[in-house]
Amino acid sequence: MPATNTTNNEALLPPWTYHSSEFLQLEKETLFKASWLFVGHVCEVPHAGDYITFDAFDERIMIVRNETGDLNAFHNLCRHRGGRILDQRTGRCDGAMTCPFHGWRYSFDGKLQGVPAARTFPGLQKDTVSLAGIALEVWLGFIFIKITSGADATGNIGNNTDDQASVAALLAPIKDEVLPYNTAALEPYGDRYDELVPYNWKVIHDIDNEGYHVPIGHPSLQQLYGHDYRDYEEDGFSKAAGTVSTKAAKLWSVRHYQNMLPAFDHLPESAQRKWLYIQWQPNAVVTFYPEMVEVYMTLPVDTGHTRFISQCYALPDARREVAAARYLNYRINRITGVEDEQFVKDLSDGLKSSAWQPPMLSELEAGVLRFHQYIRSRIPVAALQTAPPAGETANVNRTL
Repeated sequence: MPATNTTNNEALLPPWTYHSSEFLQLEKETLFKASWLFVGHVCEVPHAGDYITFDAFDERIMIVRNETGDLNAFHNLCRHRGGRILDQRTGRCDGAMTCPFHGWRYSFDGKLQGVPAARTFPGLQKDTVSLAGIALEVWLGFIFIKITSGADATGNIGNNTDDQASVAALLAPIKDEVLPYNTAALEPYGDRYDELVPYNWKVIHDIDNEGYHVPIGHPSLQQLYGHDYRDYEEDGFSKAAGTVSTKAAKLWSVRHYQNMLPAFDHLPESAQRKWLYIQWQPNAVVTFYPEMVEVYMTLPVDTGHTRFISQCYALPDARREVAAARYLNYRINRITGVEDEQFVKDLSDGLKSSAWQPPMLSELEAGVLRFHQYIRSRIPVAALQTAPPAGETANVNRTL
């Protein structure tokens, strides 16, 4: 390791951590596969045989509800030759899960039930063969999985560093804040957004971890809640919140949202006109609006490409003003998304420039520093200002 390659525990991540495929592999193994990841909501798998799938980090996962009402998660990998058993994002199986390659059939508890031409497999004992299981936990209706667990596992979502902690334990500090939204009873609302974007996953969160850019970069949000918007840390969670302004906005979508947003019997007064963002480390943000809930997450594909996934959920409510508020919310967020896309592109390009230098952060950008410190605390090699020699990143990381 070069003598000049010093560490700085206060600095942000250096550019090489955005461009190194070796560092990305450490992120996948340590931050993603060993942490609890949001994958969906129970409303997407309401009946026995209903399933959702989750593909990321060279892993294929399927979550299925069994006949007794429990959810199980398995590697979507047939024990015969590794074929994909379920090939849709969501779906329903009648009675069993059947691999389309050779017809091996599994129960919703993962046990092998049937094998075509079984007599051609001498010594095969079906009762000893099962799908490889995945840790799964449901928290207030939200489904989380953990792909691996081991020495590198962190399982960290808030500030809890217990590798073996449950989702319930990790999210306990925000439970009382989330409960009024009745999230277990949510239903899917609108289309699921799943798009490959040409950016490193961290740049996306570098944008959404601070609201310092809201007054200039997001006129819609500034008019919506700029009067009291704030980013803050609470119980180890990065949060942001703002209250819908009573001052009439100039922009059409915001002004009509202000006027149309009704009251909701299930929410306390403090949440009636509140927009609340909470980050679930390492890669997800849940946003609580009065009229619906949105979860979005990033899944890195390579150093320059990321899957950006977003899904809204809502409680059943047939009121016309609720439908109008949800429509206007969509319009506001679409406008904001276009604006953020340009900022992400600009930051991404800037990291490649020879003129790049460590940023100067405002106190209003403390969330960016917390995000970077989270990554550095789990991947120590990220503190180095230049990349280790080729092929040595993982080895150097183990020594720090």
